[in-house]
Amino acid sequence: MTVAAIIAFAGCVETSTVKFENQQQQCFDNFLAEKRKMSHNQGNDIQKKEFYNQFEKDLFNYIDSVKLFVNWKGTIKDIKTKESGKSTSVEFEIVYQPEQYRKVSFRCIHLVETANLGNDYIYNIVKNLNNNSTVFFDGHIRTSNKDLVYYDWRSAGDELNIPYPKYNFWIIDIGATKRNDSLSDNLKKAVEVSYKIIQPLRLQYQNKISKAEEDKMLKELVSEFESVQSHLTDEEKLYIQRLNTSLTNNFLYGGDYFF
Repeated sequence: MTVAAIIAFAGCVETSTVKFENQQQQCFDNFLAEKRKMSHNQGNDIQKKEFYNQFEKDLFNYIDSVKLFVNWKGTIKDIKTKESGKSTSVEFEIVYQPEQYRKVSFRCIHLVETANLGNDYIYNIVKNLNNNSTVFFDGHIRTSNKDLVYYDWRSAGDELNIPYPKYNFWIIDIGATKRNDSLSDNLKKAVEVSYKIIQPLRLQYQNKISKAEEDKMLKELVSEFESVQSHLTDEEKLYIQRLNTSLTNNFLYGGDYFF
């Protein structure tokens, strides 16, 4: 199995019930469904506490292995914008409900300089979408610098984080039209290199490596990144730009809830 295939199927629990055409989304939902079943087997409060603590670690590891969600299907709602100073936040929620007593929500906040709003890719797509319409989207769940998942402040928490999670989510792409469930080969390579480059930046920001170590690691990666970039289309370059911005913000704001 290729590295890409291993990542795509990371943590996938087999089930006879198929709810999604997208295998990556199906695997994630299988993961949550299996944890939901396991939660019913906890016989006392101590067992429950240990189970949910372990679940949060397993969830982070799952997300860390899969990294980028590509072409997932959901329903968009609560589309709005909020201005603050010189910035505007484009806000919305994407949900999918695989069964009656489970619903997964992704809260998206996309920050843009108000002066550049008219030229922003995400804004120009979202403003033309209707609430409660079907969308296909790419992105990744927000995580903290302590290796935990960031839930929306409105999330009920604890036991409901499995059947009714509300994740904070970095949106990379969205639209009303279904695309391929995998990126082009060149874009896949660029995504892989982006995740490589973010590592020394994150580690130095957390004081886990020195500036000299960061510079050395980046020097080895810059030429690889430039080579990969040269094979991307203009649209793909903008996709990588949005991804790099979200990956950077993920660790810069990984210590608090700035929104």
